[in-house]
Amino acid sequence: MNRIVFIFCAALMLLLVAATMVPAQPRAVTDLTADELQQLRTQTAEVLVIDVRTAREFGDGHIAGAVNISSQASNRFRSLHLLLPQDKEIPLVFYCRGIT
Repeated sequence: MNRIVFIFCAALMLLLVAATMVPAQPRAVTDLTADELQQLRTQTAEVLVIDVRTAREFGDGHIAGAVNISSQASNRFRSLHLLLPQDKEIPLVFYCRGIT
């Protein structure tokens, strides 16, 4: 009887641990206007703005505080993990030239 209770408790603990390991659902991707981005930056302590235009376009002008990860750079993914915040709750805003 004690063995059955022990096995049941162990199985229940494993189930609880497994349930906490299920990743949270990703947030929806939404389009923002410039005004909405400004409002987000005002209301949120930290927002990471990522400019995916070329380095030249970025140099010609960009949103204040944005970081550049050029969509044309061959090494863009090698350093991406260094730029992304450890806090997964920080909103990421990507922007480009807008030509599709």
